[in-house]
Amino acid sequence: MSRQTWWFGGLFVLALACWQWFKSADEIPVTQQNYPPDFIAKNLVSIQYNKLGLPYRGLEAEYAEHYQPLAMTIMEKPVILLYSPDGQPQWRLSSDDGILNTNDNAVLNGSVEGEGLQPDAVVHTLTTEYLELDFINNQLRSNQAVQLTSPTYQAKGVGLLGKIDQQTVELLNDTRATYVTP
Repeated sequence: MSRQTWWFGGLFVLALACWQWFKSADEIPVTQQNYPPDFIAKNLVSIQYNKLGLPYRGLEAEYAEHYQPLAMTIMEKPVILLYSPDGQPQWRLSSDDGILNTNDNAVLNGSVEGEGLQPDAVVHTLTTEYLELDFINNQLRSNQAVQLTSPTYQAKGVGLLGKIDQQTVELLNDTRATYVTP
C-alpha cells in the first residue's frame, strides 16, 4: 500500500471518530435516550368510562411516573379494576410494581393478586409473580407459577391464559387441582 492510501485511511478514521464524538443527542436512538417523566403522581386514582358513561377500567397507584414519548406509565403498588360491559366491577388486580402501556396492555410484577368481584365468578382469587393484561384482546397471560382458588376448588399450574370478557382462565402446564364437594 502506498503512503497516500495510508494517509486517506487515517483521515477517514479520524473523521469517523470526530463524527461519533460530536454527534448530538437527537441522533441517539429512542431506546438510549433518558426521558424525564412528563408527570409524577402520588396516590393516583383514575377511572376510564366508555361511550355510554359506564366505567370500564380503573387504576390506582401509590406512585406513578408517566412518559408521554414512550406512551407508558411506571407504577408502584398499582391496583387495576376491570369492569363488565354493564359497568359492574369484575376484577381487582394488584401487585408490587407495574407498567401501563397506554390503551394497549399492562404488566404487573411481584406479588400479583387478582380478585374476582362478580358473585358468580369462577375464580375468586388468583396469585402469581407476573401477569400481563392485554386490553386489545381482553386477555390475562402469565408464564409463571399461578394459583387459583374458589370455594369449590384450588388449582396450581405454570402459565395462564384468561379471557376477561368471558370470565374464563386456563392453566397451561403442570396443573394440579383439588376439588371440594359442597
